[in-house]
Amino acid sequence: MSGLEEIPEEMPTEPGSGLEELPDDVFEERQRPVKESSKIKMVAAMDFGTTYSGYAFKLIGIENHKNIYVKSWNEEAGGGCLPSEKAPTCVLLEANGDFKSFGYTAEREFSECEDPKNWRFFKHFKMILHRDEGLCSKTTIKDSNGKEISARLVFTHCIKFMKDDLMKMVERKKVDTEFKTENIRWVITVPAIWEEPAKQFMREAAREAGIEGDNLLLALEPEAASIYVKEMNVEVHTDMNQSRLSAFSPKTKYMIVDLGGGTVDVTVREVLPDRSLKEITKASGGAWGGLHVNRRFYQFIEDLVGNKLMEKFREQHPAAQLDLEREIEQKKRNLTGDEHKRILIKLPGELIELFEKTKGKSLSDFAMSSGRYREKLEMTFEKLRISLEVTMDMFKPAVNSILRHVEELVSDPVTEGLKNIILVGGFSDCKIIQKAMREKFKDFRVVIPQEAGLAVLQGAVLFGENPLIVSERVSPFTYGTRQLRYFLDGDPPEYRTEIDGTPFCKNVFNVLARSGQTFRVGQRVTTEVSPVKPNQTVMPVNVYQSNNPDQMYVDDDCREIGTMIVDMPDTTGGLDRIVDVSLAFGDTELHVTGRDQSSKEKVSVTIDLLKNN
Repeated sequence: MSGLEEIPEEMPTEPGSGLEELPDDVFEERQRPVKESSKIKMVAAMDFGTTYSGYAFKLIGIENHKNIYVKSWNEEAGGGCLPSEKAPTCVLLEANGDFKSFGYTAEREFSECEDPKNWRFFKHFKMILHRDEGLCSKTTIKDSNGKEISARLVFTHCIKFMKDDLMKMVERKKVDTEFKTENIRWVITVPAIWEEPAKQFMREAAREAGIEGDNLLLALEPEAASIYVKEMNVEVHTDMNQSRLSAFSPKTKYMIVDLGGGTVDVTVREVLPDRSLKEITKASGGAWGGLHVNRRFYQFIEDLVGNKLMEKFREQHPAAQLDLEREIEQKKRNLTGDEHKRILIKLPGELIELFEKTKGKSLSDFAMSSGRYREKLEMTFEKLRISLEVTMDMFKPAVNSILRHVEELVSDPVTEGLKNIILVGGFSDCKIIQKAMREKFKDFRVVIPQEAGLAVLQGAVLFGENPLIVSERVSPFTYGTRQLRYFLDGDPPEYRTEIDGTPFCKNVFNVLARSGQTFRVGQRVTTEVSPVKPNQTVMPVNVYQSNNPDQMYVDDDCREIGTMIVDMPDTTGGLDRIVDVSLAFGDTELHVTGRDQSSKEKVSVTIDLLKNN
């Protein structure tokens, strides 16, 4: 049966329930839809983060160039405590939406501009793709002035800058090789907990930035980190000691906790005998990244001075606002306190002056004499000293969420034998996170690679070099289509309909993949699609997802995520035409193909996960 969205004009002859276990014969192997590895001369990877981004490349088969080259931002960063291997994920556009600058340069130019309202500045915008519903090709985001613009345009500008700058970096290496488009495999990292529409959004932004689909792979961030850890002998920190973590041997299970700026992604992997990786648990996590802590620090200061005054400060002093955000970021990373274990935050002079001008009193006197934190902070001049108790409170929600989630995973029987918990990502540098993890999971080896913030980026390069290094993945959701079948006892009466006197059930969930089900890379599930009308040349089939592995009906427990468009140009067979539509669930993205059952010819099947509403 097809995933029909309307009742056919004739009664179907072979109705199926769509509820049985998926039989082995619906699975087939297929090749990953990327360029052949023999044509690849370079792998170029972008770690597109919420707070920081970086990129790197590796030349393939070229003597004297076997290392992974990582972009350094020392010159743009101008020193300081912030990472030089990555730049802030922020972009400055002109008033008409044209690109101006990216990263540290964008921050500096925006802070130095005479009239910020003539420019469009964006940062921390990646999190809009994390939201569950409503994402479409026309989604907009607001700049620092509150004006809306196409989200895809902003993402495209960022990807294009990184792509072009990376190619300039390659030129500076003076490699005696000419790179054509088909010789470069691009890899862009995405959170593993992202849903399919967000991945398609990134792919379309990359295409508009000049990266063609056949040249692009999306790498799941914790998966990339797991590849890096598996393959490399890396320096790690265990408690106060430094040691070397050897490449894992077959049958080893290990957990990767990718602590990013916006999201925390957790995955458990097992090394198979051929040294490929098998995903043990489906991708999981939440919006518990370092940015959550930053916002709590910022909210603490806003509570101190008042919401309206803080809003005026942001509008009148964008440069000082950026300075405050950098100060909070640095202190979050380096929590070294004074002799009383108090954390010192330097407030911008513009904020202090604005407070005193508006309130008619000293901010330092006000801070220590009023409010719920008056006994837990001190302020002299522009220096705000926050007690350790208050600082820990800033981290508590994120830390507790991470600990609870990891505890759930290590308690799952499928992770039995797991010994190593590896923390990666920029937020993994945080001593509070490290201490909490080691105290909570004393029976495990909690390790942090020396270059934890680069594990995802370098792993993405290795993934691009060998995309089949991950051989099995777990479906994060149950996917299916809407199906019509005979009405059975127990079916909801509201789903009953009759065709020529025969009762049918019209809202059956035709399961294609179940949440938690393991798929080999290249493995695909095939379902039959038939036309509703004799002269129909295009058949739309809606795709649904659910968290329930035993989803039975298309109801409120599932939601539509997109539409497959199946081309059926030859109408000779009328209603007796069938196209086998195959969906691959073992890759980092959902892929679909089609074949006419009679002619055996391939037919075009596309899937639109970003509705233009």
